[in-house]
Amino acid sequence: MAVIPFLSTVAAYEVFVRKPLFSGELNCEVCAVVRGGLIGAVVGGLYPVFLALPMNASLAARYSSSPMPGKENLLRFWLTTSQPVFRKTSWGVLIQVLTGLYLATKHHGIYIKVLQQMNASRVPEQLQA
Repeated sequence: MAVIPFLSTVAAYEVFVRKPLFSGELNCEVCAVVRGGLIGAVVGGLYPVFLALPMNASLAARYSSSPMPGKENLLRFWLTTSQPVFRKTSWGVLIQVLTGLYLATKHHGIYIKVLQQMNASRVPEQLQA
């Protein structure tokens, strides 16, 4: 369970930011940065929390460490129970967002440098046999 969020974040970043950027489908810097931030927030920050909540709920039900509510109050119970978890993980989500923004900015900068080098190498005076 600890490795799945890391692998998911890498795969999502590869599919939604890096691959479209270097294939030429994503040319806008703002679009790349927003995509990187969203992937950092959703996949890197919130996805591990959503993985942990059902596992903790099943452990609480199995070992009777927490009184379980009736079926009519189940959603409200889990919302109030998970609020402290979301408050505590908000700094982690913020760090993931900032890391995603930073990586997307750096990848876009690399993409621009590659484009500039490709255009500079096509100048006939610089070609050497």
